[in-house]
Amino acid sequence: MPVSTEPAPTFPRDHNAPAEWEVLNTLIGQIYDSVLHPESWNETLARITAALCPLSWEAAFILWESSNPPRARFVAATGLAAGIQEIYTAVYAGHHPWSRKFQRYGNGSVVDSYDIMTREEFYESEFFRNFLKPYGIDRLVGVLLDRREGDRLGLMLPGPGDRDVDRLKRGLRVLAPHIQRAMRISDRIASLDLAAGAARAAADAAPFAIFSLDDQLNILAANARAQRYEKAGFVRLAGDRFAFTHPASQKQLLDLMRSDAPTGVAFQTAAPSGKECPVLVARITRQSAQQLGGVALGASLIVTLGSAPGETPVVEIDRVAQWFGLTPAEARLAVALAAGDTLQDYAALRAVSLNAVRFLLKGIFRKTGAASQAQLVAQLTRLPAASDH
Repeated sequence: MPVSTEPAPTFPRDHNAPAEWEVLNTLIGQIYDSVLHPESWNETLARITAALCPLSWEAAFILWESSNPPRARFVAATGLAAGIQEIYTAVYAGHHPWSRKFQRYGNGSVVDSYDIMTREEFYESEFFRNFLKPYGIDRLVGVLLDRREGDRLGLMLPGPGDRDVDRLKRGLRVLAPHIQRAMRISDRIASLDLAAGAARAAADAAPFAIFSLDDQLNILAANARAQRYEKAGFVRLAGDRFAFTHPASQKQLLDLMRSDAPTGVAFQTAAPSGKECPVLVARITRQSAQQLGGVALGASLIVTLGSAPGETPVVEIDRVAQWFGLTPAEARLAVALAAGDTLQDYAALRAVSLNAVRFLLKGIFRKTGAASQAQLVAQLTRLPAASDH
C-alpha cells in the first residue's frame, strides 16, 4: 500500500526486543481514549505502527470491506499517500487476493499474508503488479475485528516482506481484543448519538411543545416550539422553571409532582386571553427517565402542550363537529382555518395534498352554508360557548 513521505509520530520502541508490557499498556490506553475521541484513531494507529512495526512499515488503516458487492469504507488511516484510499475503494476493494483469502478467518484472528498465499502467487496478481510493486509492498499483517451482514472490519498493516514482523504480530495478539472492544463501543456510541439526534429532530418537528422537568419543575429539556406557548401566555419559563399561568392547571401539575407513582393527567389550560390549549402531563419512573436519557438529571415529568391538529383544543374540534354535523377531519380543518392557518399550512401539518384539503373544504362549505373561508370563520366565531350549547 503506498505510503506518505511524512514521518510517523515518534514513540519509544526497540525493534530488537519483544514488545514490553508498558508499551502495550500505553497503547491500550490510547485505544480506549479513541472511543471518546474518534478523531484520534488516526494518531492511535500511528502510535501502534511506531511502537510495533519494523522499519518501512509506516502504513496502517482500519476499514469496513465487502466482496459482494465490492466496497470499502475507511474508518481510520495513517501513513497513506494522498488519494490512495480513493483508488483502493474505487478499484480494488473486496476482490484482490488478500481481501478474498482473509474472509475465511474468524474475528480476533491475527493473519500474516505470507501464511495464506505464497509470495510467487501474490506477485502474479494484478493488485501487486499495478498497485503495490512500485512501493515495494508485498506483505500484510491484519486483524479481523468484526463482521456485519457480509462486511468485514479489519486492521491492516502492509509493508515490505523482507522485515521481521514477529514483534508486530505478538503485539497485535495482545491489542486485538482491545481494538475489537473499542471499535464496538465506538459503533454503539455513534448509534446512540444518531438515535438521540433523530429523537431531538423528531421532538422539534412535533406540532406541540414538549418539556422534560425535574421534581422541582426545573426545565431539563424543551423542544423548539416551547417558547411559542410562553409568548401565547399559557406558561411562564422564568429562571428555567416551568409554571402554568392558569392557577387550576398549576395546581394539577403540583399535585402530580407530589405523587410517587407513575401516572398521567390530561386537561385544558387557559391563557389570560381566554384561549385554551390541551395539556398532557406524565409522571415517569426513574427507569423510564433512564430510557429517555434524563436519569442523570433526575427527569420526573414530561409535559406536552398543544395537539397535532394545529394546536387547537380537542374539545373545540368536537364542539364544531357536533354543531354543524362535520366529520372529525372537516372539523379539524374548520377550526384550524378559524385559528388563522391557511390551506397550505394545514396540508403541510397533516402531511396531505392541497387537493385533499380543498376537497374537505367543499364538504365544510356544503354543511355550514358558507360560501367562502371568510364566511366560515365568521360563523365559527359567532358560535355560542360550550356551556351554552
